[in-house]
Amino acid sequence: MSEFDKTEDKKVEKVLVRKAKQLQDRPNRNLYANVGIVAILGGIIVFPLLIGILLGGWLDKNAPVDGLAWQLNLMIIGFFCGIYYAYRWIQLEGIEKIDKEYEKLQERLKK
Repeated sequence: MSEFDKTEDKKVEKVLVRKAKQLQDRPNRNLYANVGIVAILGGIIVFPLLIGILLGGWLDKNAPVDGLAWQLNLMIIGFFCGIYYAYRWIQLEGIEKIDKEYEKLQERLKK
């Protein structure tokens, strides 16, 4: 029979302690996940809005129509498109997916 190597035992213990500390620090990452969600949603809403503003400004200069402000109308359309895209993102992969992952993490920490 081979003897038990205590140096290997110490290495395993160090790894387990380090992993346990990492798991304890993960609830703080939930804040970062929330900030990430806000940033993604902001980008999803702002991008179509800016496209509408830029396209509307170009149309106002190159194809003016009396009584119609292209820039204002396309800005409003871009805003609502951004809201729709944000809603779709939340429904498909956003908050529910992150909440499920957070619940799984909490269950692992309890064990």
